[in-house]
Amino acid sequence: MNLLLPIDIPKRTLLRWFLLVLVIKTAWLVLFTLLRNPNWNPVLEVGSIGLYTGDSKTYYKPLEYLIQTGTYYGACRMPGLLPIYLPFRLFLSPVNAQQVIVIIQVIAESFSCIALAVLGARIFNSAKVFSWILLLSCITTFVTVRNIYLLSESFCIASLIFTLYFLSNYFISGQRKQIFFAGIFIAWAIFLRQICIVALPILGLLIVVHHAKNYRQTLRASLLLLLPLLVALCAWTIRNRITYQRTIILTPSLEECMHDYTIEAASIRKLIITLGEDFQPWSKNGGAYWFFVQPTEIEFPTPFNEYHYTGIMGHPELVRLRSDFRLIESDQLPEQAKDSLRNSVLERSNAYMESYKSEHWLAHLMGNKIKFAKMFLFPKRIDDLPFPPMSEMNLLQKGIKLWSLVSLWLVNALACIIAVWWLYKKQWSWLVWCILPMFFPAGLIYFGFIEQRYLATSFPFFLLMIAGCISRLHFNKSSLSSADN
Repeated sequence: MNLLLPIDIPKRTLLRWFLLVLVIKTAWLVLFTLLRNPNWNPVLEVGSIGLYTGDSKTYYKPLEYLIQTGTYYGACRMPGLLPIYLPFRLFLSPVNAQQVIVIIQVIAESFSCIALAVLGARIFNSAKVFSWILLLSCITTFVTVRNIYLLSESFCIASLIFTLYFLSNYFISGQRKQIFFAGIFIAWAIFLRQICIVALPILGLLIVVHHAKNYRQTLRASLLLLLPLLVALCAWTIRNRITYQRTIILTPSLEECMHDYTIEAASIRKLIITLGEDFQPWSKNGGAYWFFVQPTEIEFPTPFNEYHYTGIMGHPELVRLRSDFRLIESDQLPEQAKDSLRNSVLERSNAYMESYKSEHWLAHLMGNKIKFAKMFLFPKRIDDLPFPPMSEMNLLQKGIKLWSLVSLWLVNALACIIAVWWLYKKQWSWLVWCILPMFFPAGLIYFGFIEQRYLATSFPFFLLMIAGCISRLHFNKSSLSSADN
């Protein structure tokens, strides 16, 4: 199957577009900085342009520990940021080095936009796709806002785009170095966010489809793609074996790595997801907010109702479970009483989960997945914009927030519709490129992990699909006009 076609875009055009995209992305960075919430916690500010979140320390603390002691700390975060951070940190203070990282994230996103546009032009054999992708990338904020945060998302998104870009170079030229470069970037993406390992079978499928029944070339290309990852994972696994006397290939279990979550909090979190509710504590009126944030003297509003209740679990039982959990988290109990109550909370939350799965099995298997999809793809709020509360926003901030939310809805809806339409029309050569961006949200929805930033990995590829569809509609319209004439 012919997955893409070579299309010539002059280097001068690429350079002009890159500079334009870089200027626009930089303007967004400046705008987010100027419009930042003036009451932002100073502890979470990194100089003038960078921001921490709750997870930032888990990425940068091990790197700082390595610089100070020569030993990488922990195994819960793979050192994906090390190649970027270390060269600057050797000569700069942590704050200045991390501000440089923010600037590099802007540059990396700008390069990745060009790479994505070239990839789209090749897939749809249209230079118009190139321009449409860059236009859509510049006017949407969902990915761009990631650049201000000291996390791994920005580099991870760029590395996935570069992976597919170099893979397309290989499909066109047949040069082995191109697929080796693709292997370097997918390895980097996995070291930045381990969930990206699910991309490997999809990349393998693209290689199999490209080489058809040439098994030798398929095997050779697959090995070249995997080589950088295998080398990096071997080194990481050996390091973990020596350090912890355990075989840790990627990272330890989620429960082991969530240091801020006690075992009883993790158990209640599982219960919330099982009941089909939002696990994010900052999502007001969600399940986690009710359990972990809302004052215990306030029972209502509650996201739980008769559709959640079972023979052994109703509103009083959930209120009691919440009260007991909060009591454990406080310092009001002696340790022995705390351990006894903790065991009770674990037993009850597990029993409630099993009773729900048994009595509401259809909702558990299907209804809750649809609910998660709605919350994930069409949320009622937009996260991660560094603005003050809505009541304190000026008109420009409100406009950006509204556009960010509406554009997120539009992009997600159009991507889903386009995927279904291509499936109906049997556009296999386009659909095969859609598997990767669709696979990520599908898996996250299945497991109930619907934090908005997880969707950012797929968002640029949704823009590619929309640009491709616009281009084909324009082409079909032009063809009809020519036929009429």
